[in-house]
Amino acid sequence: MKHNVPIGYETQAVAEQALAIAKLYQLHLDQACLPRLQMTEKGLVLLMKGFSPLMVDFEAELKSHHKIDKHHSLIRACKPKPGMNIFDVTAGWGRDAALLAYCGAHVTLIERQAMMAALLADGLQRLHTPHLHLSLVYQDALIYLEALSSEEYPDIIYIDPMHPERQKSALVKKDMQALQQLFGPDDDAEALIRIALKRTKKKVVVKWPQRLPPLITPKDSMSGKNIRFDIYF
Repeated sequence: MKHNVPIGYETQAVAEQALAIAKLYQLHLDQACLPRLQMTEKGLVLLMKGFSPLMVDFEAELKSHHKIDKHHSLIRACKPKPGMNIFDVTAGWGRDAALLAYCGAHVTLIERQAMMAALLADGLQRLHTPHLHLSLVYQDALIYLEALSSEEYPDIIYIDPMHPERQKSALVKKDMQALQQLFGPDDDAEALIRIALKRTKKKVVVKWPQRLPPLITPKDSMSGKNIRFDIYF
């Protein structure tokens, strides 16, 4: 479900940046309503009732990755290597993409929601870590994958669909709770897996709640406490 929120700005010093984002992502200006994007001197944030300001912060994610090794479930499922091309076709807040890029992969974040694409683009502009290969495509992943030529197929396609809200919302990070409230579950997740299988050189990896049955029967899976990674070849 598409949900375009408006955008405002904190001070006149960042008004021009807000106007540029509004034009690029076809958002209207609003200084009062919630939820809305807000351009601040520290970057673009999402303001939403019941939540602290939310922003994409790749630098903060990377600082936490020094403790992550090859036994991390995402790493074990995707097996990222330097130079490997990975598409994250449900980019969200970009956390998993940052980890895959930290391992040396070239990661393309694909995001169809204007609000999230704007937040991701702002996060990428503030990223100053060298040798980190992250790029952003603002488009519906189904359309983007359908149009790919065989020369453009990635090694891996990673999918983390929005799923029905968990009964124990405390298990879900605040930023993901915000997305669940705004967008709801991805009704086209199964279709996305099927087209991804036709557009990957090696495999498709799907992050999914442990408590839910797989969308499509996988070839393999790696389970954690609350989530698992279903793997398709």
